[in-house]
Amino acid sequence: METGDRLDRIAAALVRRGVNFVVIGAWAAELQGFDLGYKTDDIDVTPDFSTANLERLSEALYDLGAMIRTGDEELPFNHDGDSLGRASVWNLTCDEGDFDLTFKPPGIGGYRELLASCNIMSVEVDGERINVPCAHPADIWLSKKAVDRPKDREALPILYAQLGASARDRIEDPRRPRGAG
Repeated sequence: METGDRLDRIAAALVRRGVNFVVIGAWAAELQGFDLGYKTDDIDVTPDFSTANLERLSEALYDLGAMIRTGDEELPFNHDGDSLGRASVWNLTCDEGDFDLTFKPPGIGGYRELLASCNIMSVEVDGERINVPCAHPADIWLSKKAVDRPKDREALPILYAQLGASARDRIEDPRRPRGAG
């Protein structure tokens, strides 16, 4: 199974449990048709931090058989909504692939801020269409700039060149209201 199909399945598990989230990072860019100069092999998600949503997220993680990812090791873990909310980032893996939960991604705020300007993309999983909220490309760019990894530094000019004028304006003036372009 191709990487994109596996990542679709992770998003589908979240959607089926009613988890409120926005996909960030390279997979969100790819779903929206942007090329970052590399293909990602994981999915990065910013979930809503509400108690009820964290409980639904915990159920979805059990559905996926999620384990903590630490380098080459995979560690099983017990969790509930409360315990998930105690960390700002979870690096996880499951049979479908690797994924990260990041409650406050660098440079772009949290779920509510991302939701205000996200784009809804549709993917097909097992014959079912699911809607996946993806971070606005300007937010993806701002996050990659804030993280400042070598692969992100290489991707920044590639992504920037593909953005429309309103997205570039938002990058250059982050105070510009979300949802404006």
